Amino acid sequence: MNFDCIESEIEQFEHTFESMLRTRVPLADNVIRYFLDRRGKQVRPMLTMLTAKMMSGNVPDETVYGAAAVELLHNATLMHDDVIDKSPMRRGAATINQLWDNRIAVLAGDFFLAKCLMSSNATGLLDVSRILGSIVTELAEGELEQMSNAKSHQLSETSYFSVINGKTASLFSACMQIGGITAGVTSQDVESLGEIGRKIGLIFQIRDDIFDYYPTNSEIGKPTGHDIMEGKVTLPLLYALQHAPSELSSKMLSLLQTDKELKDDDISTLVDFAKAMGGIEYAYARMKNIAFEAKQMLFAFPENESRETISALIDYFVDRKY
Repeated sequence: MNFDCIESEIEQFEHTFESMLRTRVPLADNVIRYFLDRRGKQVRPMLTMLTAKMMSGNVPDETVYGAAAVELLHNATLMHDDVIDKSPMRRGAATINQLWDNRIAVLAGDFFLAKCLMSSNATGLLDVSRILGSIVTELAEGELEQMSNAKSHQLSETSYFSVINGKTASLFSACMQIGGITAGVTSQDVESLGEIGRKIGLIFQIRDDIFDYYPTNSEIGKPTGHDIMEGKVTLPLLYALQHAPSELSSKMLSLLQTDKELKDDDISTLVDFAKAMGGIEYAYARMKNIAFEAKQMLFAFPENESRETISALIDYFVDRKY
């Protein structure tokens, strides 16, 4: 992805972000530096700044602080998720909980969350703090709903989209809302931007779920069928279960609804079943339809380089390889 239109703003963001994470504790500095050296592409803060620039032609300091708050919150959830999931690896490197221990990983996540609140306050805008507060609630509810669905074998597209709306799409929605608020746009425009962000987040998560049906690589960082092993039934498998002949579907359901731990052969069977029944193609089609809707809404806003970059970001999320 090319973010040239906000190149100078990215430099300002990086300085702000890293300066907020300095501590007086050497252990904390070591943990934070390790994590930062292995962080992802930071698309969420980029989306926040792109939105502000699209709407106003510039990226105010308030937007930079808002972007930092979003990224701090995102990173806090990653650290906590790794503890919950007992993940030994993320993006091809050992997780904090693996290298140190769960206590340090949880405290590091708490530290990032505290810094998120401070960065939010630095915007001086109550609406930014309000949105971030509601997003923390949605993120937690999304994860808890996913756990509940896995435990009760809740298998429906409605439940699936409810989960990914809370655990992923809500944060992308917040990015674009914060970009709009800090650019001084109307409440109606903030609402529309939030809906575009929500759709972008849905695309991101569906594509992430598709990765689970293919061999792993160091960038994705999870083995084939990892979601299924954890009881998470995502869109490709849901479609297959709903559209396969009833006898075959019942056989696959009996595998999923057992209280025993799934064996590798069982997971392979379910992965192959989802592929054979057209589940991957269906998930791609849903992604592309949501992407079309997002772009239709996006193109109602001012035509400029930032808008085109957001449009390209949508395409990137649909086609990304990791």
